[in-house]
Amino acid sequence: MNVVKVIEYLLKIGEPKFRLNQILESYYLAKFKSFDEMTNISKDLRQKLSDNFNFLSVEEDGIVESKNSIKARLKLIDNLQIETVFLKYKEWNTVCVSTQVGCAMGCTFCATGQMGLKRNLTCEEIIDQIIYWKQKGVEVDRIVFMGMGEPFLNWLNVKKAIEEIHDNLKIGWRKMTVSTVGVINGIRDFTSWEKEVNLAISLHSLNQGIREKIMPSAKVHKLNELVKSCHRYTNQTKRLLFFEYALMDGVNDTDTDAQKLADLVNSNKLFFANIIKLNSVKNSKINPSKRTVQFCRILDSNRVKYSRRMSMGGEIKGACGQLIS
Repeated sequence: MNVVKVIEYLLKIGEPKFRLNQILESYYLAKFKSFDEMTNISKDLRQKLSDNFNFLSVEEDGIVESKNSIKARLKLIDNLQIETVFLKYKEWNTVCVSTQVGCAMGCTFCATGQMGLKRNLTCEEIIDQIIYWKQKGVEVDRIVFMGMGEPFLNWLNVKKAIEEIHDNLKIGWRKMTVSTVGVINGIRDFTSWEKEVNLAISLHSLNQGIREKIMPSAKVHKLNELVKSCHRYTNQTKRLLFFEYALMDGVNDTDTDAQKLADLVNSNKLFFANIIKLNSVKNSKINPSKRTVQFCRILDSNRVKYSRRMSMGGEIKGACGQLIS
């Protein structure tokens, strides 16, 4: 629901403030799925709202489930589609949110990158992915902006959505994470924003040449400048910064690669690495590494702060890098 436009409309037709609050509360709490279901307001007002606004800007167009994850394909008002994923961990529930239809970054190991960019999502479309899941009766504890798209190439809408999620859906800053391939000006803006939202960098290699091959955006956002921006981030925010490192067979999984990652993480007490199993993607020639144990052994010997992140959603093509529409 476009909250700003609904508020403007209600004020224009002279509705009292308490009525406005009723409608917004019903929307954010996901009590109803349409204006028609809002029996706490008059039939006439329900009709006016239905005639002028869409209750949700997304509509379910397909859903697949596994033991601990659900992936939904959502149709937008212009008939384009996005995907969003609900992940059920032991301690909390996480929703993976898309920020763009497709992606312009072109990472060779990512299905979304194969689509190219179709358009940015609006603030409304970003938030409505969460409302969609809440309407299904699930508790949403954490949000990760790791779905389709590069969040920093739609930063104004993403930032506005995060602020609205915090203020109205009551999800704490620290329970949200923004992931980027390393858009340096985006990291700068994020740093100056000074909110306690987590930042994750899709690193995947500490070799500039390899990064350019698997992540074409690295030709613009150079590795040395990216690392400098990461140090600036931790120096200013005093917060942990997470490096995502998906192990790829014969690409970034050598002993030398492991030592370079160890050196980087150990260069800053606020750096932390997440070691990820690469998720298979159709039409990609890059395969998951067979050297995870050996790679992590080198990290252990260097006393690196890292975790081997549990992969979820792969069986329904809902894991990192697998979303496509």
